[in-house]
Amino acid sequence: MALRSGVGIIQDLDEEKGKKKTVERTVRGSKIKTTEVDKSEVGGVTSAVAGIGSGLVKTVEGVVSLGAELMDLGAGQMLNLPSTKGSVVSAAEEVEEFFDTINVFEETAEARAAGKITQALVQIGLPAGAGSKLALKLANKAIKAKKAGNYANVLSKNAQKGIKKAKQLNKLTGKKRFGALVLGGAAGETLVGDTEDIGTFGDVFETNFGPFSQLDREKKENISEDATRKLMNRFKFAGESVFVTPFVYGIGIGAKALAKQGKELAYSSSRIARGLDKFGAIFRARSSKPEEVFLSKMKENARKMADTNFSMEQVARIDKVTNKYFPATKKFLDKTGEPGRKKFLSDLDKTLFKGDLNKEGLDKTLQSSLLKQMNKAEVPLPDQSIIFKGLKDTRNKFKELLEITAGGPGAKVDLPAGVAVDLRALMGDRIKNYIGNTYEMFQNKEAGLFNRFKPAIKDKEQVSEMFMRYAAKNKNPINDFEADQMVDDLINSARNMDPKKDTLPTFAYQNLTKSADDAYNIKTFAQTLTKESTEGDKTLKVIGKGSKAFRKLFGEVEDVRHSIFEGVNRLSVVARKNQMLDEVLDTDEAMKAVVKADTPAGQRGFFHSTPLEARRAFGDIPGDEIVKIDPYVENYFKDGLLVNRLQGMYTTRAIAEGFDNVSKLQEFMRGETGGALGKTFSWAWRNLLLTPKAGAQYAKTILSVPTHIRNFLSSGAFALGNGTLFENPQLMKEAMQRAGATIQIGIRNPLSMERYRRYLELGVTNTNTRLGDLRNLMKDIRFGDGNIATDSVLRPMLNSLGALGKGVKKGAKFMQDAYVAEDDFWKVFNFEVEYGRIFKLNKDKLLKMSNEQMEEMAAKIVRNTVPNYAYVGELVRAARMTPFGNFMSWPSEVYRTGGGIVKQALEEIADPITKKINPITSKNPMKAIGMKRLAGMTMATLALPYGVIKGSQAIFGVSNEEADAANDFVAPWAKDSQKIYMRDPETDELYYIDYSKNNVYDTLTRPFQTILRNVQEGIEDEEILLKGFAEGVAQAAGQVAEPFVSESMFTEAFMDIYSRNGMTNEGVELYSDQTPEAEKYQRIFKHLGKTLVPTIKPFQRLGKAITDTPSSTGDFFEIGTEMAGIMGWKPVKVEPERALGFYIYDFQRGISKARKEFTGGPEGLLKGGPKTPQSVIERLFVANQASFEVQKEMLRHFQNAQKIGMSRNQIKKSLEKRGIPESTIDNLFRGDFKFFFPSEAIQDRFKEISRETGTPNPFLQAKGILNGMKGAFKGLSLYRDFPLTLEDFMPPSDTYDDQSSLQTPPLPNTPMPAKVASNTGQKDPITNLTSTQTALLSPMEKVIASKRT
Repeated sequence: MALRSGVGIIQDLDEEKGKKKTVERTVRGSKIKTTEVDKSEVGGVTSAVAGIGSGLVKTVEGVVSLGAELMDLGAGQMLNLPSTKGSVVSAAEEVEEFFDTINVFEETAEARAAGKITQALVQIGLPAGAGSKLALKLANKAIKAKKAGNYANVLSKNAQKGIKKAKQLNKLTGKKRFGALVLGGAAGETLVGDTEDIGTFGDVFETNFGPFSQLDREKKENISEDATRKLMNRFKFAGESVFVTPFVYGIGIGAKALAKQGKELAYSSSRIARGLDKFGAIFRARSSKPEEVFLSKMKENARKMADTNFSMEQVARIDKVTNKYFPATKKFLDKTGEPGRKKFLSDLDKTLFKGDLNKEGLDKTLQSSLLKQMNKAEVPLPDQSIIFKGLKDTRNKFKELLEITAGGPGAKVDLPAGVAVDLRALMGDRIKNYIGNTYEMFQNKEAGLFNRFKPAIKDKEQVSEMFMRYAAKNKNPINDFEADQMVDDLINSARNMDPKKDTLPTFAYQNLTKSADDAYNIKTFAQTLTKESTEGDKTLKVIGKGSKAFRKLFGEVEDVRHSIFEGVNRLSVVARKNQMLDEVLDTDEAMKAVVKADTPAGQRGFFHSTPLEARRAFGDIPGDEIVKIDPYVENYFKDGLLVNRLQGMYTTRAIAEGFDNVSKLQEFMRGETGGALGKTFSWAWRNLLLTPKAGAQYAKTILSVPTHIRNFLSSGAFALGNGTLFENPQLMKEAMQRAGATIQIGIRNPLSMERYRRYLELGVTNTNTRLGDLRNLMKDIRFGDGNIATDSVLRPMLNSLGALGKGVKKGAKFMQDAYVAEDDFWKVFNFEVEYGRIFKLNKDKLLKMSNEQMEEMAAKIVRNTVPNYAYVGELVRAARMTPFGNFMSWPSEVYRTGGGIVKQALEEIADPITKKINPITSKNPMKAIGMKRLAGMTMATLALPYGVIKGSQAIFGVSNEEADAANDFVAPWAKDSQKIYMRDPETDELYYIDYSKNNVYDTLTRPFQTILRNVQEGIEDEEILLKGFAEGVAQAAGQVAEPFVSESMFTEAFMDIYSRNGMTNEGVELYSDQTPEAEKYQRIFKHLGKTLVPTIKPFQRLGKAITDTPSSTGDFFEIGTEMAGIMGWKPVKVEPERALGFYIYDFQRGISKARKEFTGGPEGLLKGGPKTPQSVIERLFVANQASFEVQKEMLRHFQNAQKIGMSRNQIKKSLEKRGIPESTIDNLFRGDFKFFFPSEAIQDRFKEISRETGTPNPFLQAKGILNGMKGAFKGLSLYRDFPLTLEDFMPPSDTYDDQSSLQTPPLPNTPMPAKVASNTGQKDPITNLTSTQTALLSPMEKVIASKRT
């Protein structure tokens, strides 16, 4: 598609477009000229600004018109106003005409949804706010009088109960005089003048039930009666707020309490407050844990990630040198490789562990041996340095972690059982015995039958001989066969072991001791021994490496790479737990040190010696919520390396459960709990439902190149939203360089790696929300460890491919690293800019902070303003284990961090003393940063999208009317997207780019776009504002929930087959009943398989564009367009003719469903059994009302198609090709409603039911009214709203009491539809009939109706 220049477009625009029309209005006999705005050319921002001005004018109009209505009613004297009662001129109408003339903003405001909503909010907000303030003022005076004894106490007991409840609400919200606030606001709302345009909830739901009332829009000829009608509408409008406001207000104050009060709610004496906290806990990342415990746990995980990164770096550097100079040469069915390589890795392993860790340097003898080997292999000096540096750095890391584990250098701590351990002395020289060696038996579980590890025959014989000696010693001899069988059993059991679950690999063999209590002996590879010293103390020592025979049987591997990775990570788990516990306990002690009598519950410490102390500290919470912490932390201390300072302490259940990283639900889903039945269920759930979900998500994200490109480019919006792109260019340049240097694609220079580990410790990087979801989902399904897809299919297949399989694994690893790096880049950039901002203020003496404090502050800002998986709420995390939703963490984090940006900006602007948010008077040194942040968020969410969209429309000559119409023909998922419209100059066809796909804040703005779209459609259909607004809110709520409740990618494809019978959600038919079985199954597998393969279509189209190859439909592709598509900016053609095909399907299905409202449904008129005439009347009305909306919607599609260039003839031909009768098409174009009247067959069925039940035929009884209904509906225009109500046709309840009579009762008062508000309800004083009755009723019916009251 070629794009033409803006100048050419503008010159081609219809010259009449945008012109203003001059019209004359008469006010009090004078003619006034005004200009009429071309509404189709009014933009949203212009309309919204005009809405403010128009709302202000209408606020004044509301006050004045209230007085005028009182004058018309004859009650003007109450306000010292003259009465117009009996006059032929309505004061209210004159006021309306006058304000219509002077309100120059109204037409512009009401042209677009944004303006109309703004106008309504100003009208409602100003009077309601003023009324609330006045009411509160009066309430305060009354309360003061009451306190002074000047106010009589005449309240009833019920009223006193009400006041008690109000006080509870006031206490929770911090607001006073709640009742006065609501009633005062309602009184203020009686001053709203546009009540009939705005509407009520009664109008929306078409009910007068309870507090909801429909407004009376039927104008009365009598001025006094019309004034009464208008005043009643005001009271109805205001009356709803009395009931609605507390509900809305209650939600608001509840959310505020959750956001601000936190622990005060958790430990409140109020059950309501505690219940509110428990409800909020499921949405919080910390759940019910105190913030301090949550942050310490976060630091623990972040530090472990940094340690893992260190071990991976050292392994990668050593691996690179080893692979280059000591290459492995694989022989057929042989995994040993080159002996020189094996010896080199073994010697490196020995060197790593040789000698005391407290001593500097490496063992000289082993170092010399390594130098000889490397010189022989011609390893250059720089690479030799890499090897030795890696060994030294790893030893230092071991030392660092051991010191943290011991609680400090040279620390000696007392174990509860009286065993003393000098950890550095104990572990310094024996560390490898704790780490445990690596064994081929455990590494090669997935290698397959031919490649898995097989012990040498001589090693098996050696262990067999050991078993025979052991049996003989226990006087229970065994023969060779039995000994060999024991060895085979031992090998098989070892192959099924999970060495990750135990610190030291253990194995069991048969106990041959006679009369032994246990059938099996449990053996470890290293033994511990407790010895008692002369002073009576007990010391714990590790001795030996275990039996050499067993180590050889299991294939001991001395490989430095495994030792580094396993060693660092195993020590890290223990060390970082100890560090976390120290921090939590330090916080606990600090809290207890400052406890006073008035210290609130929840701030008196976390851990207490007795249940009574705990209850006093945590306030009035249920007794069963106080628990002993020991069983919750036993896993922390099971290896005996940490001292349990929490032993015997009491705390709350929520705090105790917070020490476990895995929820009970996760344990069950992973098959770790639940018994045989539960494990069977979890196995099926994991493998049949969650595994395909995980596979689809992995394919469409990690393995999808377009997704990588789109994610990286769109994530720049987080920098814009935080205003970091508005900083000094030099600072941004340095931040970009640091981000580029530290992201983890391959091994970077040591300094960059060290810096990246600092980012990890601060919780800034490796926190990708989508990848976090996927990683944890992989854990849930036990990917690679007990998952049928990986263990039985994927891994054996890749292993069988040899080098190609390894290449696939490396490719997948690279793609995953890249996915993390793309996210990390912008987080590092934001961190460095935030740090630079704080550093400058610190340098200028406006802040006083250490470097660590500045880093922590910058990291906290990034964590709260850029999506971070660590902050995803418990409910959302748990929801990943369902077959619904795709990456639910992402939208939840966009909501959190979007609000976080605004919150951070307001905190930076607020004055530190007064807390007032005024950027001019505030003394906050960070206020300039806060203003930039607000400007950035405004730019990212509003200004940039609006500017790009409107700018494109101006350049390509696409009017607002065309854009609105084109929106009717885009893909369903793009309806509420922000779209960039363009026009092809050669064909005049419209194209659009879905801007929302590349807008990370679309999740935030889309609900508002949905509301605006619904209100805009209501404007075009001349509906009341509240109806479109309510529909928009309902749809917006659905969109907010959609990521969490919609089917996941694979589930959706599966449900297309299983429950939608081969029909997709978009209405595409995959197969029909006539499709051959073989082809049907082929299509099914293809449809399901599409979800499990990466996105490759953009590249296929690009390839065809380069080679000039047409598609299967004969279309050609353009290189530029397809390149843009790969980056997420593909222009999509607006095809109204194609979209009409889908709408025809919806139309036909809608008409069918509408008719079923009469023939079927829960009411089941034709299902048999007695029916009443009233039910027949009601169902026919409901069926035709539904049919009216379906036909009206189809007409709207016709109109939109015409607006973007389709002629009436083209539309007609398109529909006729799809089987729509010409008469139906002509009716729709004319706007003539086609009434559904029951066919002869349906009427015959009523006769049958009548005979079967022995009751009168309800259809015949109601037929007169049904014919009257048909006449009333026949005159309806699809160009207008539906004007009728069921009450217009429903006869009195006792009409058919005499079942023997089959007489047709008179047709009740049935109004005809009117083009404008008319006097159809006004009776002729002579005939006593309404105009509708005069038009519809027969002479006899007129006589009867005239006599009815």
